[in-house]
Amino acid sequence: MSNRLLSLSVRWVASLIALGAFAQSRVPSAPVLDQLTVEQGQAFLAGFRNSRLTGDLCLRFEIVHKPRKGDSLPAVQGTLWAASRDGGQLLRGEIKDAQGRTALTFLTVKSAQGSRVWISRRGAPAQELDDKQPLIPLADGLLLSPFDLQLPFTHWPATAYLSTEKRRRPVHVFDALNQPGREPAKVNFAVDHAYGVLIQATCYDAQGRKTRTTQVEEFSKVGDQWMLAACGVLDETTRDADLLRITEAALGERFLPATFEPATLTAPATQPANFKKL
Repeated sequence: MSNRLLSLSVRWVASLIALGAFAQSRVPSAPVLDQLTVEQGQAFLAGFRNSRLTGDLCLRFEIVHKPRKGDSLPAVQGTLWAASRDGGQLLRGEIKDAQGRTALTFLTVKSAQGSRVWISRRGAPAQELDDKQPLIPLADGLLLSPFDLQLPFTHWPATAYLSTEKRRRPVHVFDALNQPGREPAKVNFAVDHAYGVLIQATCYDAQGRKTRTTQVEEFSKVGDQWMLAACGVLDETTRDADLLRITEAALGERFLPATFEPATLTAPATQPANFKKL
């Protein structure tokens, strides 16, 4: 990842998806690799959590599953709608089957009050997921789940600053603990020091074993705005991986409130007309 890309103010908002202006560090007085104080760590995390989109956006994407051994599976196509409303981050997704029909739709809501996820399969009424087992794949054969796009762990109450390190660029590292009995038990995540980009997140089970890692792979420019272009999810046990790549983006939209209502997941949402290829 080049310094030039990150020098243009990007942000990973709501699910690995929306990137906007985060013009300076929340702790500008701290030298780049200094360890933060408890107060500085809390201030940086609060700024990251309060990031908001300046406008709604819609993204078309593809997901390719890459087994550790053997050939990659055919790409799964989908669309995402993202918005910030009333202090919360909203994400709607639609996944296509091999024939181009909608196989699964989902809606996620994340805010300081908590996170919720609804799923509809092939037009059936939406069902809210049990957050004790959130890692339901978006399609057969995939690893990626709504959890990987919503990133609910960034708002878990039991989140603590651990350290400041250099992982390509200087990052601040946090540990987020889930509620007892829920998976993943813990998520360790790293946020870019200067621009608030979530660079990496690693999930752990109750025995402290790594289970999956999400990693930003590259960025691309749409108009005057830099955006996430690709991210990967790795199963730490099997070493299988998914690569999500954004193919087209429509920025500066304003979607109807119904776009983000669970009852509307039974039918495809309206897509913008001004998509641009990445």
